[in-house]
Amino acid sequence: MINQHTFTASPLKINNFSVFLLVSILIFFPMTNLFAVDLTIDQHEDLDSLTILGLLAAAEKDVEMSRHTEPAGRNAYEKVKKILEEDSNNMGAARILSKILNINIEALQTALNAGDSIGAREHLRIIRKVHPDAIATTVAEKLLEKQLKAIPEGLGKTKEHNLAGLMVTIPGGSFLMGTLEGRTDEKPLHIVTVSSFEIGKYEVTIGQFRKFVEATGYLTDAETDAGNHKGCFGDGDGVDFGQKEGLTWRDPSYTQSENHPVVCVSLNDAHAYIDWINKETSRNYSLPSEAQWEYAARSGSTTDYHFGNSKSDLCLYANVYDEVGKNINSYGWRSAPCNDGEAKSSKVGKYKASLFGLHDMHGNVWEWVEDCWKSGYHNAPSNGEVFKNTKCDYRVTRGGSWYNIPLGVRSANRYWYMQTYRSFNLGFRLFRNTSISVSVNSQKN
Repeated sequence: MINQHTFTASPLKINNFSVFLLVSILIFFPMTNLFAVDLTIDQHEDLDSLTILGLLAAAEKDVEMSRHTEPAGRNAYEKVKKILEEDSNNMGAARILSKILNINIEALQTALNAGDSIGAREHLRIIRKVHPDAIATTVAEKLLEKQLKAIPEGLGKTKEHNLAGLMVTIPGGSFLMGTLEGRTDEKPLHIVTVSSFEIGKYEVTIGQFRKFVEATGYLTDAETDAGNHKGCFGDGDGVDFGQKEGLTWRDPSYTQSENHPVVCVSLNDAHAYIDWINKETSRNYSLPSEAQWEYAARSGSTTDYHFGNSKSDLCLYANVYDEVGKNINSYGWRSAPCNDGEAKSSKVGKYKASLFGLHDMHGNVWEWVEDCWKSGYHNAPSNGEVFKNTKCDYRVTRGGSWYNIPLGVRSANRYWYMQTYRSFNLGFRLFRNTSISVSVNSQKN
């Protein structure tokens, strides 16, 4: 029980000392009250509502002062843990716990970006204490025992690669892949380390794909009705969704220019294009792995999008299902609270680039990656390599599109399709591993 004293003074006999004493009590008494709660909380088997409110206020102050899990007896984690032991559904305590996690997850990624292995280990320790399962233990974590290299000056450097177009140099590094609070297939959050690579500044365009078709006479899966589908998926003017015979990369049901991303292409079509471009250039282009794609998309961030979490800012950086799409396409699902000026796909590079210098990593069109689909990241590669298994019926796509709500274009969002699948909002982006070199990477080889 905390002792509380009552101080009184006659309103007719207030002298200077009385005023000083009254002001002192008003200033210091609340601090004394909170400190008393902090010191004696372990003596209470049951917490009353006033004590819980005091603990929540003190825990908020601890978070502001960066006293997340230390020092012992005077940190935010111990206070909210005590509250949750008494009331497991206390939203205030849960919110503070989530705040501690998010602060340290963001700080961990910042430390990884800067090569600060000491700071990275400290933030990882706090995360593990607050939420032991928040970040999966991976082989990549062992690299934190060594001094990580800082991001080199080559960050975001763009090169013209003849047929491949503009490629951006992405430095190697470690990052947090997945989400803490997202869908099951985006978990667990885990550390992945990737080597440096190059990736397309833009999605592969119709103009680029047309050169390949004209040079080889290639027919896409949509043109040959390969697999279990005819043509390409379309919206039927917003009322008749499904595979539409006759829809192809040449006519996906809406007007495109040579600088729009190619769509209605299957994974097989993407592979055929890459085989041709490797033969023509004697380089080693491919599709990125899922981890390499997310590392590039995040550009060092831990937020929903590479620029932050604001859905209203999406239209500055991405072509998504927004107010224009809602008015014209009338799909009926929730739109982004902004206007990106496009109802269908947009020319590549129309919107702001990420910190890494990449465009349209959020929205515009979905992008094929090389991985086999895996529902979650348990035992997933921690070195950025492609995940393969003996049964690979479905392949991963990333990035979302103009057709998707804000939730569907997050850096962590992922989906899957059969490799013969094609859609009016699905394309791809080129990748090149700069840690290896080859003379020819033809389809035969």
